Amino acid sequence: MKQLLLAAFLSVSAGLPVLGLAQENNTSFDYYFNQNIQFQPDVVTPNEILGNPVGEWHVRPDQSVAFFTALAQSSERVNVTEIGRTHENRPLITAYISSPENLARLDEIKRQRENLTEYKGPAIVWLGYSVHGNEPSGTNAALLVAYRLAASDEAWIQELLANTIVMIDPMLNPDGMGRFAGWVNRYKGKELVADSESIEHNEAWPRGRTNHYWFDLNRDWLLLQHPESQARIKHFYEWRPHIVGDFHEMGTNATFFFQPGVPTRQNPLTSELNFELTERIGRYHAKALDAIGSRYYSQESFDDFYYGKGSTFPDINGGIGILFEQASSRGHLQESVNGDVSFPFSIRNQATTSFSTLQAALELSEELLDYQRDFFQQWPAKASSDLEKGVIFSSEDDGRIKEFLRILNSHQIEVEQLAGPRKIAGREWPAKTSYVVNFKQPQYGLIKAMFETRTEFTDNTFYDVSAWTFPLAFNLDFHHLNKDELQRLPLESVEVSTASSYVGSETPVALLVEWQDFRAATALTRLLEADIDAKLLEKGSRLPVNGEPREFMAGTFTVPLPAETAERDALMQQVNDTVADLGLTVYGVDSGYSGQGADLGSPTVSDLEMPKPLLLIGDGVYSYEAGEVWHLLDTRLELPVSMQHAQDLGRINLSDYTHLLMVSGRYPALDEKELDVIKSWVSDGGTIVATRGANPWLVQQGLVNFELLEPEAPQNQNRPFSERDDARAEHIIGGAIFEANLDLSHPLAFGLELDKLAFTKAGTMVFKPATEDFVTVATYTESPLVAGYSSQTNVDRIKNTPAILAQEYGRGSIIMFSDNPNFRGYWLGSMRPYINSLYFNKAL
Repeated sequence: MKQLLLAAFLSVSAGLPVLGLAQENNTSFDYYFNQNIQFQPDVVTPNEILGNPVGEWHVRPDQSVAFFTALAQSSERVNVTEIGRTHENRPLITAYISSPENLARLDEIKRQRENLTEYKGPAIVWLGYSVHGNEPSGTNAALLVAYRLAASDEAWIQELLANTIVMIDPMLNPDGMGRFAGWVNRYKGKELVADSESIEHNEAWPRGRTNHYWFDLNRDWLLLQHPESQARIKHFYEWRPHIVGDFHEMGTNATFFFQPGVPTRQNPLTSELNFELTERIGRYHAKALDAIGSRYYSQESFDDFYYGKGSTFPDINGGIGILFEQASSRGHLQESVNGDVSFPFSIRNQATTSFSTLQAALELSEELLDYQRDFFQQWPAKASSDLEKGVIFSSEDDGRIKEFLRILNSHQIEVEQLAGPRKIAGREWPAKTSYVVNFKQPQYGLIKAMFETRTEFTDNTFYDVSAWTFPLAFNLDFHHLNKDELQRLPLESVEVSTASSYVGSETPVALLVEWQDFRAATALTRLLEADIDAKLLEKGSRLPVNGEPREFMAGTFTVPLPAETAERDALMQQVNDTVADLGLTVYGVDSGYSGQGADLGSPTVSDLEMPKPLLLIGDGVYSYEAGEVWHLLDTRLELPVSMQHAQDLGRINLSDYTHLLMVSGRYPALDEKELDVIKSWVSDGGTIVATRGANPWLVQQGLVNFELLEPEAPQNQNRPFSERDDARAEHIIGGAIFEANLDLSHPLAFGLELDKLAFTKAGTMVFKPATEDFVTVATYTESPLVAGYSSQTNVDRIKNTPAILAQEYGRGSIIMFSDNPNFRGYWLGSMRPYINSLYFNKAL
């Protein structure tokens, strides 16, 4: 049986000759398990599939899949299923490990899990490994954990599997893991090199931490911008695990960390009982690590505040999330202040704490089941006592709304729409485009977390962002509803359609698409790619549609139609087919004469051209922000983007491009000749779009007339050493939300309805107010902080300063965003001016 399995999976495992596999017969796992265990001989071992002992080489994604597939075929305790695919089309797998009896009734148990307040079946434990691809000890430990569960004859393992369903996600980020494993294996010698300066320990940009588009998937559990997260969260809600183990690595000079984190940094929506259970489980980890002589710590770093991480998302969903951080060997062996850290050592600690988690789950199973039942039984009472009973949000941008609804629906949050117009809190809320979330539903806690605008905190130090308010990210008008307001609303089910429609006569003179819809940019890309002539209405216009006048806002684009019937019909059909799946409305106007506003032959109806952007990447460039731009252009706009290394900037032929895109990073100082080439390119019509940390380079090179506002040096206040962390936090903005006034007449604001725009601000770079007119697109308000933490000193520095600047430069332009408008791929509100800079740069 075993030999047949080996032959079957040889082609997808290590690609080694059969001789290499046959020579390796090391199935003793004494080092990793530190005891003599009897294993069932017919269950395939990791060594047999890999062709080497675990930890000798870094496992690749295909090898991991091959092992788990073989394990499921050789053990009746294991089922493996594919739950999704990555951007690079790698499988995302989950192994269900339990008793054969439990596995035979998985579907039944899953149905029982639908009633979380009554469930009394097996505990569910989810162990997720290496969401950061270059933190590989978890993924490699997963092989050992799964094998021991599948093959061990230990009595406690039998009891565990009879009472628990263990779900193992062996590689949360296969694409990043593939990059990293390829790197460190490539530079491994027969003699291991511990030198931290050696190339093995210093992988090339963008490194393996992130996914295909260079996003940190451990920040995407809540945002759901990537297929890895979308598949994982769908699976999460099917099972609602009682414990989620989230296995990471940290700096080589550290030891081992397990949660709970810093007590004062826990999100106040997370209960104290959650913290207490996490601490009780932590004692199991301490005992297990003591037994193998590993050093560790807890409650002194990291936090449980942002709910978009693997260790915190379960906390607001009825489970116990636990973060593990192992000092990384970042290769096979690396020097540290604690002695050389070997790859097998890091794997052993992860495997050890995996089993201490499982032991805790077995011995604390009643408490864990009671905790989750109580968690969901308490929400109705908490919702009833909350003075806020729901939230209403609205936008005319159907594209942004539908993306937001997708996220809410994925999180099993019920949404209704307004059946008739209402006036609430002095504002008119239109029917059909206004939506309501009632707080009284099982996801009450998560809803509060997604919509709150908290600005006061017990502890002002954050491991991640301090605010992520979704309606602000989507630039939606929203209002928290009290009991009377909610009860007066006429509500109906949400209608969602992705099909485009046509409104107009059969003989229009032009087709128009309104820019208010986020998906209009995708439509424009497709039309320009098909060489269809499209033009921009730089001013609003009233034009007849089916004999009735209709207002079209500035930013609308139009496709002129020929007078000849056959040509007109063919072009109309081509346009409609091109945008059919985008859910847009295409209008056919009866005449190009407005009578009020610009006619379609006006000089303010300008030509649009296909953008050909160049994104600077590579060493020195912040890969997260570069990836966010790439993801936006490639997946949302369907716009091809060229990428070249920033260090080659002085040698790049820019004449092939319309835009130079620069994100935070270190860029080379250019000599006078190189700088003149860039100035000439911009002057001839090129556009530079810079975000956040790229702006100082533009200022230093003298390409813009703007200046930066330097922070004042902090004054000595003779504060005690114990206040050092608080003092440092006062000078840091790790991720808060600031609001700006928006010039809606500016081309960069086309498509936005509200005169306020929210930005996520990280860092303290601030522009000085501009000294000339017509260059400031958005300005931070007098009281700009709307959610998250910022010291009053920083708030005072930021208020009334520019958020977006746009400077003409000959026939070209330079556009500067003080912050990152594309933050984590979900900040669709501030994405709009960035998108406009790609298509409407000529309108400046």
